[in-house]
Amino acid sequence: MTETLNDLSRSLLAIAPEKSILDDLNITDINDNHDKYVAEFDMAVELLRRTVDKKDKVAIQCALTRVRITSLNLSNIYQDIIDDVMLINGHESWPSIPEGYKIPEEYNEPQK
Repeated sequence: MTETLNDLSRSLLAIAPEKSILDDLNITDINDNHDKYVAEFDMAVELLRRTVDKKDKVAIQCALTRVRITSLNLSNIYQDIIDDVMLINGHESWPSIPEGYKIPEEYNEPQK
């Protein structure tokens, strides 16, 4: 996933239509946050497993809250990606897409 996020970051930064947009993009922090949030999610799931094993209902509730919070942190990363894509794609500098346009097949072929 890290490699994919790096590719996305490079692509979005390369096509940002104006330097002023760069300050509004979240993509530069996404990789660091992703790794951190995945680690926090892993720890929350491990905490949940341990509390379930001990059948400690109060601790289970707290662990479920941690799983929820860390899941929300992960989902926010994807919302940041959506926001960045919309910001760049919605910029007025892009040409309009002709009606019926289809991405050429060459882009759908696997790279060699």
